Amino acid sequence: MPRGDRHWQQLEQAGFRSRFSCCYPDEETGLILPLGWSSDRVSLPDHREQEPLQEVRLALALERAEALVDDAAPVYLHCMAGLERSPLLAVGLTARLRGIDMLAALAWVRRCHPMAMPIYDHLVLLERILSNKPGTTPFLGDRA
Repeated sequence: MPRGDRHWQQLEQAGFRSRFSCCYPDEETGLILPLGWSSDRVSLPDHREQEPLQEVRLALALERAEALVDDAAPVYLHCMAGLERSPLLAVGLTARLRGIDMLAALAWVRRCHPMAMPIYDHLVLLERILSNKPGTTPFLGDRA
């Protein structure tokens, strides 16, 4: 997670001007997004189990992160430590955007970010979303 002006400047120098956060608002206390940046957030739980991860919440995060990628790529995807939540979303985005299965996407993310350790149960939910099995996650665009 960017923690100060120096981090934001490094991201800008690398070509980033948008970010997607998996953090809870209280984890980002004091975070000031620079002017001109695009940003979105869907809070996801980590190993501290702030709440159970719901399939519809993960699907929403994936949908909104993908929309930000479509609108303002490249997107800096982050959580507090970069170990569980943001890698989980990176796996989902990689699978969708590259048209590969979840395990191949997980391997790709781990090659790029060896510390990635998404929670197993969260990967099970992600696989269900990606496979769009009947009776599971509805298409979020159909919500009333």
